Amino acid sequence: MKPPQIARPDSALLKACARPADLGTEPLTQEQVEDLWITDREALLACYRRHLALRNFIIDRDNALRGEGGK
Repeated sequence: MKPPQIARPDSALLKACARPADLGTEPLTQEQVEDLWITDREALLACYRRHLALRNFIIDRDNALRGEGGK
């Protein structure tokens, strides 16, 4: 019997998440805080979406390997 063909996820789904913004050691202005917050928020959402897509890929792949249909 041939071993199952295991699909690999797209490399974009395996990309590491961005690290939080470096706040440095000096006091920040309100504008700097807001800019850093926006940057961190965008990175967090991108990371969440990527990991959700990877999770769904693995569930679909594993279901297919077991011969189970759909999601």
